[in-house]
Amino acid sequence: MKFLNTTLAATALAAAVVIAAPPQVPATPAAVQDIVFAQPFSLETGEMSYWRAERPTVKSGYIIVLKVNPDLVYPRQSAEPVLYVGDTTAQRLNVGYRSGHVVAVVGADITGDKAMDLSKVKIWFGTPELPERVDAKRIAQESALADAAGIKPFDAEKISNLLAQNETLNEQDMKGIQDELGALVRRFSPQEESVAAALEAGTQTSGN
Repeated sequence: MKFLNTTLAATALAAAVVIAAPPQVPATPAAVQDIVFAQPFSLETGEMSYWRAERPTVKSGYIIVLKVNPDLVYPRQSAEPVLYVGDTTAQRLNVGYRSGHVVAVVGADITGDKAMDLSKVKIWFGTPELPERVDAKRIAQESALADAAGIKPFDAEKISNLLAQNETLNEQDMKGIQDELGALVRRFSPQEESVAAALEAGTQTSGN
């Protein structure tokens, strides 16, 4: 199984609201409104991520839930604002337009000198693009734009409190965390029940 390996799946599209005139894409860079859940995970067997150009192997990272401007995640037939966390892209697991909440996976070191500290990284939406085309150079450019726009990390105490609520998920591979991902979609974006069920069944793995 590829690392949560599809593009926007039919189940996600079916769960999305379709309106006569899609909302205008908001200006980017744009900060997310809030972070409401965070949990580290670690895998015995790493899996390739198709959510950035370098195709990194992911063995650890964070599951996060973000409150967002729904217009940033409206499903479009074109490039959409890319979700960034620190120096990498995040993989969206649901659409989030109706609920205003996005469940995402962030591949990152969680221990050692290179560990990602969620209290010290920006979380934002950058220029519309396909995440699989984004490389380190593009991330650096988008990060500079976010800095210029005044986007800052979340409060350290807030992040600490969120992480204190959840122990690290230690699983064999990405399949092991899909029940948790499905439960989070059901909890924070109940309008996307089909996405939650498909994640838990291992048949739906994307939201972008």
